[in-house]
Amino acid sequence: MQKRLDGEFYKKGLGQNFIYDLNLLNAIACDGEVGYNDTVLEIGAGAGTLTQVLCSKAKKVISFEIDETLKPTLQKIADNNKNLTLIFDDFLKADLIKIIDTPTRVVANIPYYITTPIIFKLVEQIQNIKSILVLVQKEVALRFNAQPKTKDYGITSVILQSLFTTSIPRIVKKECFTPAPKVDSALIKLVPHNKYNIANFNAFSAFVHQSFSMRRKTLVNNLKSAYSKEDIEHILQKFNYSLSVRPEEITVADFVNMFAALSK
Repeated sequence: MQKRLDGEFYKKGLGQNFIYDLNLLNAIACDGEVGYNDTVLEIGAGAGTLTQVLCSKAKKVISFEIDETLKPTLQKIADNNKNLTLIFDDFLKADLIKIIDTPTRVVANIPYYITTPIIFKLVEQIQNIKSILVLVQKEVALRFNAQPKTKDYGITSVILQSLFTTSIPRIVKKECFTPAPKVDSALIKLVPHNKYNIANFNAFSAFVHQSFSMRRKTLVNNLKSAYSKEDIEHILQKFNYSLSVRPEEITVADFVNMFAALSK
């Protein structure tokens, strides 16, 4: 077990893996396109190393941290950076409507064990999100950014890409962290787009989940409990898919269009 710089031990249960390399921290802020007019939301301030870099580049930084033993360390950073607002609370329980009220960039080294809940909580405030850049496990980033007909393409790929343009700007080796995790990480970047006009996003999400309910089955088999076989087959033919197509073969755009067609 390793000690942090403040004398406390790293807390594995909170996913504490910190970065101290200033060049890498500056590169992360650059990948996040942080500018002097930006408001930046950071989730998981940790030792405050990324926090300090963000404060040097942004107009305002709002930083969440759940571990109150880090308060003395982070308060020193806040004392030297008047543009920093610290919130010692569980981000997943926070009322984002009161916090994200202007266009905001998210830049964070987030706890890996709650990556997906954090992303989907941010989706709730997508109208005020300029971009999201988060450091996650490499395999998770690959799933978010996956393309059809690949093993990583699935529910999360479709749902996120229906809302965001996704990219992986940087792979971060496990040796860059203290303590080092067991796997490499990657920065995943999500930029909101307006490609699709999904009238009922919750219903669309349920449709995607149903489509992938049994990955090795055909789309017809996965959807037949919710729609008539005739309707599904008609839609597949309309979008030039065979009746034996599997969900991982269907593009995001076609998932959106199929949902709209079946909803009618």
